[in-house]
Amino acid sequence: MNNPISHVLQQLHDAVNRGDQDALAQCYASDAKVIATPMHSSTQDQVTKDHASQRDCVNALLKFQKKFMPDHFVTTGDERVIQAGDVALVVAKLYLVPKATPNALPCEGKRAVYVMQRGATGEWRCVIDNFFGTDLLDFA
Repeated sequence: MNNPISHVLQQLHDAVNRGDQDALAQCYASDAKVIATPMHSSTQDQVTKDHASQRDCVNALLKFQKKFMPDHFVTTGDERVIQAGDVALVVAKLYLVPKATPNALPCEGKRAVYVMQRGATGEWRCVIDNFFGTDLLDFA
């Protein structure tokens, strides 16, 4: 995990697992978007795009964690980082591991898609977080 982009992704998942809002916010750009539910109409989606904030992203992720994985940790498996200048596409396998047995083998994996952007200070931040990955197309 020498790649700074992979490091941000690990920080993001660690923050979700701890429920640490401040650490999670540091992983996102101020204008970041999180795909928190695949069931948006185009009108609702536009409202979300126009008014979403970094804090909205954090809240969406924590609500998702609380509702769908309260007894699990998220962990990252294989990932691929494709970088072009100050933008990077990350495709990663995500796994859920039961909190009661953290050394157990992970449950079924999902493929998540992230877009990272390097800011003026050189720090990478997530600008698009789609943990539904290509499964999002199943809801279109």
